[in-house]
Amino acid sequence: MKFPSLQQLSEDAIRSAKRFPLSLVTAFLASTLLIYLIEIDRFDQEIQLVNLLLVLMLGIPLFFCVDIYGEKHQFSPIKRKISWIVVVILLGLVYFSFPSENTFTNTRIPYIRYLVYNLTAHLLVAFLSYWDEKSDDSFWKFNENIFIRVVTGVFYSLVIHTGISLAMGAVSLLFSIEIDPKNYFYIFILSIGIFNTWFFLAGAPKDLNEGVSLINYPKGLKIFTQFILIPLLLVYMTILYIYGGKIIFTWDWPKGIVSYMIIAISVLGIFTNLLLFPIQDQKESSWIRTFYKAFYFLIIPLIIILFLAIGIRVKEYGLTVNRYIVLLMGVWLTFIAGYFIIGPGKIKTIPISLAIFMILGSFGPWGMFSLSESNQIKRLEHILTESEILQNGKIQNEVFWEISEKGALKPTVQKNTNRITPQDQNEVNSIIQYLETYHGLNSILPWFEQDLATLFQEADDPEKRNISLNYSKFIVESMGLSYVNELQIQLNDKLPIHFRWEIQFQEVRPISGYDYELAFDLNLETNLDKTWPVPEIGIAKIWVDEDLSTFHVEIGNVKGHVDLIEMKKEIENLYGQGYVQNISPADMSFEIPNDSMKIQIVFQSVSKNSETEKEVDQLHGIILLGKK
Repeated sequence: MKFPSLQQLSEDAIRSAKRFPLSLVTAFLASTLLIYLIEIDRFDQEIQLVNLLLVLMLGIPLFFCVDIYGEKHQFSPIKRKISWIVVVILLGLVYFSFPSENTFTNTRIPYIRYLVYNLTAHLLVAFLSYWDEKSDDSFWKFNENIFIRVVTGVFYSLVIHTGISLAMGAVSLLFSIEIDPKNYFYIFILSIGIFNTWFFLAGAPKDLNEGVSLINYPKGLKIFTQFILIPLLLVYMTILYIYGGKIIFTWDWPKGIVSYMIIAISVLGIFTNLLLFPIQDQKESSWIRTFYKAFYFLIIPLIIILFLAIGIRVKEYGLTVNRYIVLLMGVWLTFIAGYFIIGPGKIKTIPISLAIFMILGSFGPWGMFSLSESNQIKRLEHILTESEILQNGKIQNEVFWEISEKGALKPTVQKNTNRITPQDQNEVNSIIQYLETYHGLNSILPWFEQDLATLFQEADDPEKRNISLNYSKFIVESMGLSYVNELQIQLNDKLPIHFRWEIQFQEVRPISGYDYELAFDLNLETNLDKTWPVPEIGIAKIWVDEDLSTFHVEIGNVKGHVDLIEMKKEIENLYGQGYVQNISPADMSFEIPNDSMKIQIVFQSVSKNSETEKEVDQLHGIILLGKK
């Protein structure tokens, strides 16, 4: 591979800046903004800047696309500026489709839709300038230049990044100069975001009216296709065919992941056929011609397996955005296979049809978001209705909440007010967590008497609490059901729950009315008891039952206990599970009633870090003793 001279790079850089000014500007702005966000390390707080970054990244292919199209169709300066304005308006609409702040109601939908737009923008680059031409030759030649330029640009960018990084490392090592590790990533961003973009634009093809043939077909591309892509493709397809045979003979239904494998291999095969287009009719390449025509017949059985696999998943677990995309890709692959089997088709149909399928699937009542949300809500409604938890559009035995002085959501009644089979409970949890992630939970809020969204928003105030609340957990428990997170569901509830609770420590604690403070730290894996000699009182002893359910205290002749299981339930009701550091001392303090002494137990921290099924495994705290 021959590296260009500095003079050539300079001339190409100036020429590309004039041809694609706004693509370069957006690349510069996106790279600079990404570096700034990494430097301040506030991606969660600066969501509007993250949204702006995504929009700028989308602007690079869109501005390039309209400039190439305008250049081919000889746009006047006014038309060119109008096309820029249209792109700016589109980017503005995309920006305002994103959430403006990071709240508990945010979903993935705007960002999934953005990915669809980004894919469509890159597909437009491939076909927009040549969609109305009868021959595919110019279309193929244009995309061949694009492909080679992208690969070359990435190679050069990685060489530059590696070289500069090694130089920085040498300076740091030899001269004992400390270099922030972030700087190495900044060099990568600049080399990929700016140099690679500029290099690509500098080599963007301009006038491609020549035909394609075996003579001008790149030798390196032919070797790459013949001896790397095709053998790999045949190996993968053989594996999938063997798996298909296993399904037939064992009647073992296909796993869901096979759908993604079939899509990946089919797309790889279509890409390979696109690369083979100029030489597939050449006499010198008869076996390539055979593969080119046979491929679309070979993927038909695989597409059937795809629909079988994803159909089973949809039947068992309903329609989701991911499954909709798999189904959409299956329909598209069926269309492409049928199109090329029927007769010699135009290869530009491949990117054009994919863009149309993706855009049509991203909006409307038939789209991936509307259909998947309505399907999952219907499934949830059916389960709750069959269990008599949802009747006449309202949740029965709803759990009501109040906000404590510490800002915690506290149930006013027992939480588990409804009963349901474990399988249905997992389904309810899975559906609600999916809805929260992708669509939001506003559609099911009318089922409740309380204004749950407002309650949760008030409790989720970061100025009041240091813990992160779980909206799905709040909704499930409001239904009177137990919450199970998605990872536990996937692991069949075998995931151990680790937690640590700590009270809010104060630097100065006045302790009046007590004579002694006894500190204890029990690791329930090794020691279950502790003893102190206390002047004028006698022996003080604490111990925990072998089942770790009860904490016992014996001070002289006075005995008392704390039910650890009940304490754990109460803390979970008030503060939730996980790691909590701001628990009120009053919620972890217990008095032992007695006529002669004052005894108060204060658990300063309670935790579970082991993989066992024990409720807790470590207790740390103090016992306050005083004579009355």
